[in-house]
Amino acid sequence: MGENKVVSVHTHVDNVNSKIPLSSATTAEDVCIEVCKRLGIGPVARHLFALRMHGSKVWFNPGLRLFGTRASVEYDFRLRYKVPSLLRLKKVDIKAYDYYFHQARSDVMNNEIPEISYDKYRRELVGLGVADMYRVMVEKGVERDIVESDYKKFIPKEVIRHHFFFVKKPIHDSLVKIKKNAQHDDWDAWFVKGEYLKQFEEIAPNYLSEEYKALMDEDGCVRTILLKVCPFHEEQPGIRVQYNGKKEWQQLCTIDELCYINVRNDGTVEISRKNGIPSYLKFHSIPLMFSFVSLLDGYYRLMVKWTFNLCNDVPTPSLQKLYALKCHGPVGGEFSYAKLEEKRNSAPGCFILRQCETKYDVYYLDVCTKESSKPKSYKIEKQSEEGYFFSGDGRIYTSIMQVVAAYRTGEGAICLQECLPPSEYDKSNLLLCQVETNKVDMMTAGSAVAGLLTAPPQCIHVRSLQVYRGLWCYLFSDQKKEGHGGISLVYRSLWKPSKGKKVEAAMKILKPECTDKYLKEFLELAGRWATLQSNAIVKLYGVMLSNPFAMVMEYLSLGPLDAYLKEHKHSLKQVDLVEAGAFLATALWHLEDQGIIHGNIRCRKLLVAAHDDKTFLVRLADPGLHSYTSSDVHWIPTEFYSNFDFARGSVAADVWAFGTTLWEIFAYGECPPESSNVDSVKKYYQSGKRLHLPSGCPTDIYRLMMECWDMDPYRRKKPQAIMRDVNQILYQVFNSRRIHSYATAVTRVFRGLGISVENSVTESNASQFSGATEETYVDYMNMDEESRQDVEISPDFSFSSSLEGAWILGDSNAQSCAGDAVSPDFSGFLSNFTFSTTTAIDSVTSMQGIFELDGDCNVVLQGRIGQGFYGEVYKGTLEQDKDTEPQLVAIKKLKMNAVATSLQDFEREINIMKGLKHPNIVEIKGVIQDPEISLVMEFVQHGCLQSYLKIHKDTLQEDTLLKFALDVAKGMEYLGRMKIVHRDLAARNILVASEHHVKISDFGLAQVMGKNDYYILKTSRELPIKWYAPESLRDGKFSPRSDVWSYGVTLYEMFSLGEDPRLPDCINDQDQQQLLAALESGTRLPCPPQCSQTVYVRLMSPCWQSNAHARPTFTQLCKEIQDLVAPDANGNRSHNLVVINVASMTEQEEIFKAL
Repeated sequence: MGENKVVSVHTHVDNVNSKIPLSSATTAEDVCIEVCKRLGIGPVARHLFALRMHGSKVWFNPGLRLFGTRASVEYDFRLRYKVPSLLRLKKVDIKAYDYYFHQARSDVMNNEIPEISYDKYRRELVGLGVADMYRVMVEKGVERDIVESDYKKFIPKEVIRHHFFFVKKPIHDSLVKIKKNAQHDDWDAWFVKGEYLKQFEEIAPNYLSEEYKALMDEDGCVRTILLKVCPFHEEQPGIRVQYNGKKEWQQLCTIDELCYINVRNDGTVEISRKNGIPSYLKFHSIPLMFSFVSLLDGYYRLMVKWTFNLCNDVPTPSLQKLYALKCHGPVGGEFSYAKLEEKRNSAPGCFILRQCETKYDVYYLDVCTKESSKPKSYKIEKQSEEGYFFSGDGRIYTSIMQVVAAYRTGEGAICLQECLPPSEYDKSNLLLCQVETNKVDMMTAGSAVAGLLTAPPQCIHVRSLQVYRGLWCYLFSDQKKEGHGGISLVYRSLWKPSKGKKVEAAMKILKPECTDKYLKEFLELAGRWATLQSNAIVKLYGVMLSNPFAMVMEYLSLGPLDAYLKEHKHSLKQVDLVEAGAFLATALWHLEDQGIIHGNIRCRKLLVAAHDDKTFLVRLADPGLHSYTSSDVHWIPTEFYSNFDFARGSVAADVWAFGTTLWEIFAYGECPPESSNVDSVKKYYQSGKRLHLPSGCPTDIYRLMMECWDMDPYRRKKPQAIMRDVNQILYQVFNSRRIHSYATAVTRVFRGLGISVENSVTESNASQFSGATEETYVDYMNMDEESRQDVEISPDFSFSSSLEGAWILGDSNAQSCAGDAVSPDFSGFLSNFTFSTTTAIDSVTSMQGIFELDGDCNVVLQGRIGQGFYGEVYKGTLEQDKDTEPQLVAIKKLKMNAVATSLQDFEREINIMKGLKHPNIVEIKGVIQDPEISLVMEFVQHGCLQSYLKIHKDTLQEDTLLKFALDVAKGMEYLGRMKIVHRDLAARNILVASEHHVKISDFGLAQVMGKNDYYILKTSRELPIKWYAPESLRDGKFSPRSDVWSYGVTLYEMFSLGEDPRLPDCINDQDQQQLLAALESGTRLPCPPQCSQTVYVRLMSPCWQSNAHARPTFTQLCKEIQDLVAPDANGNRSHNLVVINVASMTEQEEIFKAL
């Protein structure tokens, strides 16, 4: 029954569905190949195509097996990867070019292209329709009248619906004109298709770009983002990011800047880039995650390295088969011949195996022979189930490898001695999406050259170095390994790069007696190391060219890794060792990327840069000037046993040495067993035996070692693949270091849906998941359409061999809840901090996880600058490191006599402030835990507004006061959006950043509002009652509307230039009952003498309406202030036009009616 299973694949040529039979092993790539065969699309262009689930945005990676899907599931066959040049696509494969035309035409007709506005491009769309109609006339020989009568088949429905009466006549006139002027020899169907696509590209230049919604973790700040992959965007090619609520796009990286991609089964993705720290994304579903990853992987293969998969969980099956055969893709004979000439000078016996570029299931052997200076090509063709026919002898072989094996020892015309395998750096016609550039390098301006010459590394003057006499640096113990009893010495030193700055450094010099012999090598070493800039490589600060010659390096006090591992063996975790291996892998890849071979990768050459509970950072030091000895045999690959020195020039040798060094790391610094007989060790390795599995070493890590120790240099793991795989192990299995803030956000979302979840991050040593991607996809495809829309990732989704039941099927509110959880306001709450999963701010009691200030980041208290109800504020300096200027800060701490409730208030204030980020809100810097809890905030230069008003009352203008009022209103509007009521808004709690900018501070009384948008006072305490609204005094009820009342009182303080707000006819305004009685009788603060009546009438007094709902909102107040400040048609300010004396609220209400 399984043998008769078929899938339906929709194609855009004639809109037909192809029925493709499935077996249990059929992959998405197999289906694409079969469809390509039926459409006549060749082996080169077929890599541009992929399968998409019909009616969705889910794409299938090439290796996905489709046998488990329901029969009703349909697929779309689409050209997914865009070729930047239409001419190149047409030249490479005319059938692929034709399919691209039909796909674009179909997408236009079906309104599938977001960037095409049907109102904006009405004329162009009608033009495309006319061109398509003429194409049918020419291509199929259909008469104009017939085509014209079916015009609705060629014009998008949106255009017809909105412009019905304006379409028919232009179509008729255009077709008549084209028919009359057409030159049939030139205007064939291909010409018309070309013109159609040119016009199409003009109105949809970013066609085939894909968009994905995700969460991004940026230093603890979770943000909802829109990802757009558009490799050929004019300004920002590659991956672009748009943050929620923002219009502008930011470039993440180009395709060629990608290093590797790792995925986890909770929907998270790690993207490693050349130009920055890794980016961490979380997708709402596994299929969408793999759709995104497969898109990047496909473009990387078609633009950068055709032979490399960025993500180990998105393999290309055909690539794996080619790798096993050492077979090139369909590169063509010209490329193959040129490579044989370039790499081996067409030496007899050398050969290349390649796929045919025009036919499927056909291969070619390009063989260099004695009889000819040029290679000779032999065809190998698969003949159904019979085997492979070889044209060299007319025989049938069971496999391609059998063909090669048959002529390995031959002495005739066909002699296959050395196979040239494909290389990651082959630049062939397979890089279909690579951008062609014709730019010419221009001479750099003199000023720019000066900047380059002064960039680090630099020449260091001898007087800027101070050497610790009698103290050897940690590298000295290794000098014997550099041969001849030690060629160089390394001193610990101090380097003063500029006045007032100093850096600890390691200074490596040649021994005086070795200078003449090794100076050239020493300078070459310095030259190579000077080009390297990587966090995984010991930095070269510069060189000293005077006597003595010296390399001035980064000093890492924790010393060599081998000694560190032995000393701290019992305290190190397995994840520390994996991370050390990951840094070494990064160094290896960076060296290869820069064209540098290390030649001496050993555990002792790794230096420990940092070790804490969050990271184990190691860096690779320079190789030194070394000679190989018999003790190096474990680090030398078998192909160089005849002469160890050949290893100096081989990347494959560095890979072997990486494997042995990784073994050392997991053996906690121990070296492989020594042997007095080096020949016996060589025989041990040549027999295929390898170092044993270190105790406690994960099997995935040991498997990676074995791949680095492959006898065949070609099959040996490549540096980029090593970096990808070891980081994948670190990311997928040892994920305890990679807890991102979006995990918290998503957890909150699911808890909001009533779903119980727990954090599943563990230090499991389980192997990487295999088969998970397939079963997850199959589960997804077997759902009905409604269920698919609600699929999201569960945070407790765990690795298993079967993922059945791992999905959470939410209701229709699931997506909206997820959106709310990472809205712009919420992401602001998460900015720069990490949190527990508690959702209510006032219930968070932990003080950890904001910004820990420790020995490396000190705060020095100076004098007290203010105090509040329970706290005192001090001026201080924040000293982060030796090279950073101290930063002025304000430190708030509890008063000595503070009670327990004050501590709770302080904790609440901190938890509220850490979620706020607004230009008119004071910024929090961090929290000091010991010896007492203190809040570190930005220092606002001019102090509180209350004092500022009094100091500058003679010079302050009303325009400045209105600007201050607007800043406060904007800040309060933001707090309202964040569901926070301030409860202590007054001039004393507003700080002046500049003469035109103020910020709200002191959140000691602030509260988070409940569902009803207000807060009820729960405790009895001293409160600033003169700023409080009647409902607050009477009922203890606080809301943004009570904050508006306080804002009105604050305006009174502003425009009275700092006067105390004393209510007329209230003998004791500190008595709550007297104050409330006066307010309820209609008494209000009068218009200050210096304040215009307009400001009082339009801004101040509306805030004091007895009915809270009659008060303006802060949004309305912002608009009112902006209207007041804006000049009228005569250039006058509107607030100077009305002069009214307001004595009471009753009179004021009459005035508003008149206005």
